[in-house]
Amino acid sequence: MLPELPESMAAHIDRVVDLADALATRHHLDVAQTRLAAQGHDLLRAVPTAELLARAEQRELDIDPVEHDVPVILHGLLGAIELEERFGLDDRTVLEAIRWHTTGHPDYTPEAWAMFIADKVEPSKVARTPELQPVLDLANESLEAAALAYLDFGIAEATEKGQQIHPTANLTRNALLRRGFGVQ
Repeated sequence: MLPELPESMAAHIDRVVDLADALATRHHLDVAQTRLAAQGHDLLRAVPTAELLARAEQRELDIDPVEHDVPVILHGLLGAIELEERFGLDDRTVLEAIRWHTTGHPDYTPEAWAMFIADKVEPSKVARTPELQPVLDLANESLEAAALAYLDFGIAEATEKGQQIHPTANLTRNALLRRGFGVQ
């Protein structure tokens, strides 16, 4: 069953869609794919964390220890599964973008990066955390460089707070560094 999205979550999704559209257009990407990923990325974000964990366990999904400790991370994976199974969405680019939108993924397409960045630096998030503005600015030049900057920011912030880092975020960051998107 799909939960009713709180008004604040629906507004967030609308902002992400608008920014994802703009980034996809700027970078000459498939706007429809990017928009669909943005529209579906937080489909299950309002599901309570205990229920997310229970749904993942019922499906016998391979749950990373970080996901077990921080089940909210599972909303992307479970949302992608829900969109595929219940609604027949079969676009792998869109499904993988949604699945990994909390951590990014080393194999992301440019459309997935546009949605990822839009989710992380939509206007209300930048207003709450002005340190994200350089990530948004960088996205106009390179989505991958912006993603690396965001991952660096997020990992540093989590480390400072004593929080766990999802292994896929580290793998993604390292892949972006290997591809040359870091500071030269």
